[in-house]
Amino acid sequence: MKIMNNKIINYHTGRQFQAGASLLEVLVTILIMSFGMLAFGGLTAAALQYSKMAQYQTIGTQLAAEYGDRMRGNVDGFRANNYNQTTPYAGVSSLVSVPACATATKCTSAELAAIDVAEWTNSLRQRLPGGGAYVTHSDANNTLAADIWVMWSEPNLKYAVSNNDLSVSSSGGSQCPDAALAGLPASIPTPRCMYFRMSL
Repeated sequence: MKIMNNKIINYHTGRQFQAGASLLEVLVTILIMSFGMLAFGGLTAAALQYSKMAQYQTIGTQLAAEYGDRMRGNVDGFRANNYNQTTPYAGVSSLVSVPACATATKCTSAELAAIDVAEWTNSLRQRLPGGGAYVTHSDANNTLAADIWVMWSEPNLKYAVSNNDLSVSSSGGSQCPDAALAGLPASIPTPRCMYFRMSL
């Protein structure tokens, strides 16, 4: 500090302004880091959702392969369309009763198919949320082929951090035939479907 012509000159004025600028820089840095943390939270939530979706797809593939093996073990029942499942999806998770053969030591092809369908349906509902299936066998050119749609409901597909939506209706992930969703109540979310073409 220097006195000149009764005026006080403060040589530290520039430093005082610099100190204020540093505080402002810190605040801006905190703001930028906050946005970065929010973005990181959104990415983490999306990664968890996609991981769960991949798990369901793997299970669906395994279940479709299992059903194909069951049909290969009972070709007569398959040719008689006993493995078809054409009831529209309802999001039911309760198990079905497994029937028994009339003669315990000699099941007919129809009885064996009924057991296979019941056991597979129970496995489907136990391993996938709201698990369901739509199965048809109607290809005149390939009488040993079946079309299988494995369906499930993916819960909590919205994450609030970035308001992204991975639901079936928003992501276009449904491959369900119209007949499989006929009469679906509005209270039940549209299921996600995976399509498989099985040849015996």
